[in-house]
Amino acid sequence: MVDDERALVGMVASLLGEEGYEIVTAYDGETALRRHAEESPDLVILDRKLPKISGDEVCKRIRASSTTPILMLTGERGADERAKLLDLGADDYLEKPFSGRELRSRVRALLRRATSAASKQTATSVGRLRVDPKTHVASVDEQALDLTPTEFRLLTALITRPGEVLERRALLRAGWPEERDPVPEWLKAHLARLRSKLDAAGAPTLANVRGVGYRLG
Repeated sequence: MVDDERALVGMVASLLGEEGYEIVTAYDGETALRRHAEESPDLVILDRKLPKISGDEVCKRIRASSTTPILMLTGERGADERAKLLDLGADDYLEKPFSGRELRSRVRALLRRATSAASKQTATSVGRLRVDPKTHVASVDEQALDLTPTEFRLLTALITRPGEVLERRALLRAGWPEERDPVPEWLKAHLARLRSKLDAAGAPTLANVRGVGYRLG
């Protein structure tokens, strides 16, 4: 839990501690990055506005080297803000002020996604790209891709139907299985990052079929 509002950090630590979670806290971005490296947490709850290093920069740095689910906290509202957070690499967000019930629900959902039933599936390959849900690793020529949990779920859905178009609704359900009404803008931002990573690694192309959905290969 990373926020410079100590009272809020204490409240969140108490709420989640009652659920049985072990909480590691930080009050600035510099400490957050150090704690993340030391503790390898299962989830990061991160405020955007932090001393020393901004929450936005912390999110980008964590995402550059880790698939840890990130729940961003923001005081701003609207579609533009949601798009910014997703572009940073966040998996989900909460608008301040938020209720304890909503916080607990989103934490549970993110952790469930990270250990979803996809881990029971078998590995699938398309060309040089291989996706193994059991180990949660996607690789090109045995070089692992650095994907977020959401990007990995989207890629897993796409690779099971290589060459076929997967509709946007199906991709939204695959990427955010716990959300009742996932926002379409989430899909565009995450797929853009996924396509960039696949292209950089020389993997099969992720193509947008206008008005329908996306296909791999």
